[in-house]
Amino acid sequence: MAAPEPYEIAVPEAVLADLRERLARTRWPELTGSHDWELGADIPYLQGLCDHWADDYDWPATEARLNALPNLIWEGVHLWRLEGNGSGLPLMLIHGWPGSVLEFEGVIPLLLAAGHDLVIPSLPGYGFSEPPDPPLNVAGVAERLRGLMDALGYERYAVQGGDWGAIIAGRMAFDAPDRVAAVHVNAVGVLPVPGNLEEPTMSEAEIAYAQTGRRWRTREGFHLFVQGTAPDGLAVGLTDSPAGLAAWLVEKYMRWSDSAGDVESRFTKDQLCDQLTLYWATGTIGSSMRLYAAEARDRWRLGREERIVVPAAAADFPGEMVRPPREWAERIFADLRSWTEMPRGGHFAAHEEPALLAGDVIRFLEGC
Repeated sequence: MAAPEPYEIAVPEAVLADLRERLARTRWPELTGSHDWELGADIPYLQGLCDHWADDYDWPATEARLNALPNLIWEGVHLWRLEGNGSGLPLMLIHGWPGSVLEFEGVIPLLLAAGHDLVIPSLPGYGFSEPPDPPLNVAGVAERLRGLMDALGYERYAVQGGDWGAIIAGRMAFDAPDRVAAVHVNAVGVLPVPGNLEEPTMSEAEIAYAQTGRRWRTREGFHLFVQGTAPDGLAVGLTDSPAGLAAWLVEKYMRWSDSAGDVESRFTKDQLCDQLTLYWATGTIGSSMRLYAAEARDRWRLGREERIVVPAAAADFPGEMVRPPREWAERIFADLRSWTEMPRGGHFAAHEEPALLAGDVIRFLEGC
């Protein structure tokens, strides 16, 4: 098995110049009235953000910061590998959509101080990782990331993730309980539906959660329908227009975070531009969305008698999109050892509340 090799992030100046020119030429829609984000985009806010992106934002400074971390590449998968003192379990951190490895910058020093080696990959087709051909579903990504840990020489390790990262971490634990020692997730609602909702009978809280989830998918989960069925059509516009990319992604950062409608209460303009530039400069918005289509065509479903058996923990953040109760998670995890209801934070937990998330992970892994 090939060993990971050093990797340097290097976005050509020509790419950044083209980005600035495209932003300057944006043809903004002329819409009457002001609806803030109610209809999917706050146009005045996005205009200001794109002006900042074109005129004031400094990607080279971000690139230098990221290159100060140990970047590696393994079979097309980009990753950071950081070594602790070995007193804790090795830990893989897995991001989701529309996120990236940048989400974990705040938790890195906290987890290293607790002794954990950290492996933080860019999902296949995201950021500096190459797009897989054919596109991978959750099971395929989980297999790829287990191969990465094998290549790094880790025989037993823990996994943590939110959004796609949660379901991929869960799948890694499900497929290889002999290798995955523990799994910690936020965003439990993205995990597969329990294989048995009849024994015991669903609680009132579980019934309410299922009803809330259906309403959310109909009213707010529009990205699931588009990206799960026709991601390449959407990709043409988002790959050609940086303003279009900002409109599609920033709405998620606002609506899915614990922002109360003010996206900059959780993310600065520069932090938003970091994520936007990562997707833009690598041209990976299309390949990132294909994960939705690949999973929709071959979705992981738990069988009637199936559960994830390794020691598990979940962090429940109040700003999460849809929040199942603990008893729902206990139908998925056979050994749910920790359930923490957080005082604040949302879907982008590692970025929004790094100390809360890292602390919960550390406490859980100390007992594994």
